[in-house]
Amino acid sequence: MTVDLPAQAVTAGAVPEVCARHGQPATRRGKTVFRSYTPKWVYVLLLFGVLPFAIVAAVLQKRVKAPTWPFCADCGRLRTRRLLIGVGLVVLAVVGAVALSALLPPSDSTAGPIVLVFVLLLIAGLGVASTAANGPIASGYVSRDGSILHLRRAHDRFAEQVAALRPGSVPQPHQPYTPYPQAGRPQYPPYPAAAPQYGPATPAWPGQGQGDQPR
Repeated sequence: MTVDLPAQAVTAGAVPEVCARHGQPATRRGKTVFRSYTPKWVYVLLLFGVLPFAIVAAVLQKRVKAPTWPFCADCGRLRTRRLLIGVGLVVLAVVGAVALSALLPPSDSTAGPIVLVFVLLLIAGLGVASTAANGPIASGYVSRDGSILHLRRAHDRFAEQVAALRPGSVPQPHQPYTPYPQAGRPQYPPYPAAAPQYGPATPAWPGQGQGDQPR
């Protein structure tokens, strides 16, 4: 399920006490930056170079900074696992490229495809390592206008606490009217019955004598 939170509430620290992914009580709270997705048309700029793409993507990207986002123990283990996998792929790509350059002669025709494999391993390792940041661990992204934070695959307990944080979600206690006297309140004599020709009886105001008219 996807749960939405107002960006202003997130930046103010009005967030649940459980993590979004696992629904478990928070064991750590950390500063988290959530980002919007890069529009698809921006990737066309890669044809003109990485720098134009990076500049336009950074300008169009919306960010929401959460000062105290909750993370549980399972979130910490997930982060460690992603870091180990990402760093392992990067190390494998670097070591493999160095070993390749030392073992194969420059004129070997198989060197090109093997180098391409190592380059892909390097890119994959950097991509996996980037998912170990707080934002991807929470699995959240910002809307295009920057006003809403969307939490993908949010746990049911997280969704329940988000609903409880919304204004007006908790009804105010209602005290039903009772005609019986209650302790600590002033007691008044019974209202006299009005004459039939004047219609239903009208209650006397506090402090009004019998037969007096309101002033």
